[in-house]
Amino acid sequence: MTFRRPRSAATRHARTLLVAAIIAMPMAAGFPAPALASEPTTGPAAPVAPAVPERQWVSERYTAPGIHAVTSIGVPGYQVFHPADIATGSRRHPVVTFGNGSYATYEQYEELLRHLASWGFVVVVADSSVTGDGSEILAAARYVLAQNDNPESVFHDRIDVEHVAAVGHSQGAGGAINASTGSDGLITSTAVLNLPDPWWATRPVDVIDVTRLTGPVFYLTGAEDPLSTAVPQAAYYALGPGPAVRGRLLGMGHNWPADGGGFRGYLTAWLRFTLTGDDNAAPAFVGPAPELSTDPAWDGTAVRGW
Repeated sequence: MTFRRPRSAATRHARTLLVAAIIAMPMAAGFPAPALASEPTTGPAAPVAPAVPERQWVSERYTAPGIHAVTSIGVPGYQVFHPADIATGSRRHPVVTFGNGSYATYEQYEELLRHLASWGFVVVVADSSVTGDGSEILAAARYVLAQNDNPESVFHDRIDVEHVAAVGHSQGAGGAINASTGSDGLITSTAVLNLPDPWWATRPVDVIDVTRLTGPVFYLTGAEDPLSTAVPQAAYYALGPGPAVRGRLLGMGHNWPADGGGFRGYLTAWLRFTLTGDDNAAPAFVGPAPELSTDPAWDGTAVRGW
C-alpha cells in the first residue's frame, strides 16, 4: 500500500488560487464564469458526436486474406498457387515468382504463398532450394507467362504479362534480385525478405548488383537477424537507382512463420501497389508520412523515389 503525504497549507492555497484564476480569466475577458461541476445546468443537452471509427493500418488490411479462394497445381519443376476462379473470371492476374531460402522447400512458405494468391496473384515457386543465382526464379516466371498463350492452360489469357514481381527469402532474396536484373525488364517489381549481407554469397553466381535494378524494390528484414544487419542493408537501399523502401521488423530474426508473420501485411500491400496500382495500398509507401515510417513495429525505415 502507498501512503500519500498530506498536502501542506501552502499547497492547498496554491490550488485555490489556480482554480480562482481559471474562473476569473473568462470574466476578465467579458465572458461569464464557467459553471462548477456541482452547479445544475439548464437548456438542451449537447449532441453526442458519433464515435470515430478506429484507424485501420494498411498492414492490417493486407494481413487479412483477400477475396479469392485459392487452389494450386503442381507441374514438373514448379508449384503454382492461383485464384480458384481464374478460368471463369474476366480479369488478368499479375505474377509473383518466389525464391526459397537455402535448403528450404515451398512447403515452408506455403501459407504465405496462398495468402498472396488470395489477393489476386498467380504465385509460382520453383522446386529448388539453391536459388541464389536467380535462374530458377526467372524461369518460373517465364513458365507462367508462357501459359498465357497456351489454349489448353487454365491460365490462357488470364495473365497480366506486364506486371511480374520477384520475391524471395534469404538465399532466395538474392536470387530475386538476380532474377530481376537478368530479366531484361520482364520483372517489374522486387521484394526481398532477409537478404543476406554481401559476404554470405559463397558462389560467384550468387553475388548481387542492386545498381542494375530498374524497377522498385522493397527490402524487408528482421531487426534481430544476424545475417541481414543494419549497415549493409542500408547500403543496398542507398545504392539502387530507382524507387526503394526498406524496413526492419522489430523482434524478428532470420526465419519466420510459414504465413509470413509480421512481414505479410506490408509485403502484400507492396505487391498490390506496384503490380495493380491499388490506391488502398499506396499510403503505406507514398506521401509525406508513409505508414511504414510511422509504424511502431518497424525501425530503420526509409522511402524514396515516389
